[in-house]
Formats: sequence, C-alpha cells, structure tokens
Amino acid sequence: MNKAILLKEMGISSYKLKNNVLKSPKIEQQEPENTSMIAEFPIWTLVYEEHDVPAALWKNLHVVIRNFGVEIQLLAFRDNDLTPQDIQGQLVICFGQRAGQRFSGEKNPIEELREILFETSNCHDQEIPVIVSYSVGQIAHSAEKKKQLWDDLILARNVYLDTMS
Repeated sequence: MNKAILLKEMGISSYKLKNNVLKSPKIEQQEPENTSMIAEFPIWTLVYEEHDVPAALWKNLHVVIRNFGVEIQLLAFRDNDLTPQDIQGQLVICFGQRAGQRFSGEKNPIEELREILFETSNCHDQEIPVIVSYSVGQIAHSAEKKKQLWDDLILARNVYLDTMS
C-alpha cells in the first residue's frame, strides 16, 4: 500500500520537500546536534535526556516526525540548563522524567504527565504547547511504550494543528 494513502487514511497529510532545500540534522551521531531552522516550516523542539539516546530509534523518530511536515530542533537536557530562550519551535515534546518535569512544572511521575497539555514560552515569547513522553531509552526497550509514543505524537500533531488554525 502506498504510504501517502496510508497516511491519508490516518488523517495525516503528506508533505514533499522541493529541491532538497532543507537539510536534516545528523541523527547518526551519538548526540544529535541542534540545527538552524528555516522559518517557513513549522518547528517542533524535542528535548531529550542527554544520557538516553539510542541512535537507531532517534533516526526512526526523526523520520516519523518529519513526515508530519515539520522541522525538528533537538535539545539535550542537562540538569535544568535549558530556558525558553533555547526553544525555537512552536511545540515542545519532552522525552524523559526530568525534562518532562522541568517543562511541565510538575513533580509527578511521567505516567501522570503524559496525555496532559502543558505550556511554556519559546525564544519569541510565544506561549507554546508542551507534551511529555517517555525517555527514548524506555521507548527503545518496550513495545507498549512505542505504542504510547505514537499516541503522544498524534496528540502533538492534533494540538499543533488546533493551535495554528
């Protein structure tokens, strides 16, 4: 079955890049890099816990999110070192307990933070949605958490579309 048809049935629009104008960050590295973003495409900021980066899963996750038609800013979370001025995107997805607690402002376990919409500010002083998910390491080792990650990504997509319309 054609991927575009499958995405359409799931309610996801497929996007194609023209002339390879955009370059994706180098996911193959052990620690993903921040990339400079192009303003004409929506940007999602992914905050991950630095010690927890299985490269193969990051690569797959990057492909899935790019298929939503957005660019990605990757930020490594190291002991509360990130501020809203570091966030370039219009939506934040936090991967892991500490990152989720930092950007949600809550001290609850990650299971209680998932599926709740939080807010933070970005570098343009815009209020943007925050979604919390499991750490990439937890997702890599659990089929159930991979399914829950998909639910989190669909939530992010729907929230983003709702806030942009």
